[in-house]
Amino acid sequence: MRILSLLAFALALATASQAQQRLIYDDDCSQDVDCVNTLPILYALEDRGEINILAMVADSANPLTAPVMKIFANYAVHPQTPIGANQSNDPASALCLKNKCNESYWTTGLVQRFDPGDTRANYLNCVAVYRKALAHQPAHSVAVVVTGFAPCLNQLLASGPDAVSKLSGAKLVKQKVKLLSVMGGRYPQGTEWNFESDAPGFHTLFSQWTKQNGYPPVYFNGFANGLDVLAGPTAIASPMTNPTKYGLDLAQTPQRPMWDMLSAMFAVRGLAYQDVTYFTLSQPGTISIDAQTGADTWSSAADSGHYVITNAASNETFMALFDGYAHPSGFLAKPAAK
Repeated sequence: MRILSLLAFALALATASQAQQRLIYDDDCSQDVDCVNTLPILYALEDRGEINILAMVADSANPLTAPVMKIFANYAVHPQTPIGANQSNDPASALCLKNKCNESYWTTGLVQRFDPGDTRANYLNCVAVYRKALAHQPAHSVAVVVTGFAPCLNQLLASGPDAVSKLSGAKLVKQKVKLLSVMGGRYPQGTEWNFESDAPGFHTLFSQWTKQNGYPPVYFNGFANGLDVLAGPTAIASPMTNPTKYGLDLAQTPQRPMWDMLSAMFAVRGLAYQDVTYFTLSQPGTISIDAQTGADTWSSAADSGHYVITNAASNETFMALFDGYAHPSGFLAKPAAK
């Protein structure tokens, strides 16, 4: 009986391990303060056993984006999380400058309080972190979530073989990645801040990242999905010790829309979880990004492996998951019914 119990326990562990989603999270975390909500939820998912965070990638040219990610890794007691920094000046288009896409009104204060003096120079280049994170993973096992800009992914795809892997970046992605989940765009057509700020980068990325070129599917979470899904920390959170609370205080807002977390949630839990349907999926098609304006257009005329996801659950259902996530009665609770 003891042997059978051990075998059952081992089987349960193996099943849980197989269900754990390997994840790379790639975000700008600079101009908008929404990442201070998303990052602790991702670590809550890791502590819950749902994901294995292979790396965090700071895709903004802001020198404090990677340090902010490190603050949240330390706060979650996951200091070992690899963090890669965009060491280039991209995105640097005219629209990026207009949108102040690499600027921030809150990162300086956050870093000064929780890790003064840290800067992106203290981190590996994001491409090196991407390559190392992907190199030894099983085939088609990694979900990549991009909720900021495209420079790190584009640099990865352009990278050649190195000491980490004999594969090019493009071949690494095709071999190791199961899906790309992207926050950006307005569908079936429109203009949204992320794509507009890095119009040339996203045009390049999605022109290349297609089913026809051998890439895994891309799932697009548009602006409308997260606009009215609001979240923040618990009311008892102290800005002296809680970086989410202090970040939102610096931004003079108690909550932010959860666009980015919806993209991550889809990558982790898919269309449905525990009898709750979160999203619906479009037919396959093609997303095109205008390289000058960032305007996006969805078409079903050709199957490029691009899909648009739409919220099926109510805003209240998502807010019950995300709001007050720092407390067990928040994110870790059973999802609310629609």
